[in-house]
Amino acid sequence: MLVIDVLAVVVTAFLLIEAPPASADLRMVLVIIGLGLINGEISRHVERVRRSFSDTPHVNLTSIWTVAAALLLSPGLAAAVVVVLYAHLWIRSWYQVRGVRPYRLTFSAATIVLACHAASAVQYLLGPRSLVTVAFPESVWGIPLVVVVFSAVNSGLVAGAIGLSKRTLEPVRIFGTWSANMLEFATICLGALAAILLDWKPLLVVFFLFALHVLHRGLVARQFEQTAATDPATRLLNANAWRAVTAKEFDRARRENAGLGVLVVDIDHFTQVNDAHGRRAGDLVLAAVAEVLRTEVGRYDVVGRFNGGQYAVALPDVHDEGIAEFSERVCERVRALRVPINDNEVVDGLSVSIGAARYPATDGGLDQLLLAADLAVFAAKDSGRDQVVVARQAASRHAAGARTSTRPGGPEPT
Repeated sequence: MLVIDVLAVVVTAFLLIEAPPASADLRMVLVIIGLGLINGEISRHVERVRRSFSDTPHVNLTSIWTVAAALLLSPGLAAAVVVVLYAHLWIRSWYQVRGVRPYRLTFSAATIVLACHAASAVQYLLGPRSLVTVAFPESVWGIPLVVVVFSAVNSGLVAGAIGLSKRTLEPVRIFGTWSANMLEFATICLGALAAILLDWKPLLVVFFLFALHVLHRGLVARQFEQTAATDPATRLLNANAWRAVTAKEFDRARRENAGLGVLVVDIDHFTQVNDAHGRRAGDLVLAAVAEVLRTEVGRYDVVGRFNGGQYAVALPDVHDEGIAEFSERVCERVRALRVPINDNEVVDGLSVSIGAARYPATDGGLDQLLLAADLAVFAAKDSGRDQVVVARQAASRHAAGARTSTRPGGPEPT
C-alpha cells in the first residue's frame, strides 16, 4: 500500500511541474469541491451508518466528483479535489467508525489519484476533441473510454493490494462480487454525467445532488438487507434467509410437481479443529468449506450456513443421481482442502458427512424434508463419516420419533 501512496505523490508532483494548472480551471475546481463537500455534508450521517457495516459492498459516492474532476480539470487540480474530499470524508464521516483506518483511507485516495491521472492521460492521447465541451458535442464518444480506464486502474490497484495482503487467489475476495463492481461502475458513470452537466448547464447539478442523496440512502437499506441475510463467517445465507429462499423453491416444486433436493452438510470433528488450532482456525475452515459449496452449486441452487460446522443446500429440479454426484464432488474437494492458518501451520485431513432428502420421495413440507436430511446426517456419522446418505421415506418416518431436527439453535452432529 505504501508503494501506491508514494507513487501517487511522485506522479502528481511530476505532472504539476510539467503541466501547471491553468487559471481558467480554478473556478471549476472550486465548484467541484464545493459540490462534493455539500453532498458529503448532506449524506454524512447516512455514510457513517453505511460504513459501520463490515463484509458488505461499500460504494464510495465520492467517485462521482473525482471522475468529474478527472474529465474537466488538469491532473494536479484533480488530485487536489481527491485530497480535499477524502479529508472531509475522514473528518466528518469515517472518523472512529469501526473498520476504517487512516492507512486505508490514504490508500483509497492514492488509487483514485492514480485513476484520475490515467483518465487524464487518455484524454491527452485522444486530443482536445475528446473533452466534454459545448463546442464539440459530437466528441462525447471519448468519455466511455475514460470511464473504463478510470474504473480499471482503480479496481486493479485495489484488487492487487487485497490479493497481496490476504494472500488469496479467490476472485470474489480479490475483486468483490459482480453486483458490487457494477454498483461501483455505475457511480463512475454518474461522475461522467456530472461532468457533462457541469460543462453544459451547471445549474442542473442541483437536481443531481438530490438524486445522489436518495441513492445513498438506498445503499444503506440494501446493506441492512444483506447484513440481515448473511452469515458473517462464510458470507453465505444464514439459516433464516436460507429457509425463506428455499421455502419459495419448495412451493414451486410442489406446484409444478418437480423435484427438490435438500442436503445437510456437516464438517466431521469440527469441534476438534477449534480445540486443536483455535477459533480463528475454525473460522478459516468454515470459510474454506463454504467456498467449496459456493463454487459447486448452480445458478438456482441455494446454500447457507446453519449451526457450527453445518450447512444446508437446496438443489431445485434434481434427481437422486444428481444429488449423489453433487455430494461426491463436495466430499472429494473437502478431502483435498489444505487451509493455511499461518505461515507454519495448515489444517488438512478434513471431511464432511452429508445427509440428503428429496421431494417428492420424502413427502410433507420443508420441515419434514430437513428432518429427513438431518437423520441421514446422523446415519452418515454412525456409519463412519466422510460419506453421503440419502434418506428414504420409510426410514425417516421410523426414526422421526427418536430424533429431533437440529435446525437453528439445536444440537448438531460432530
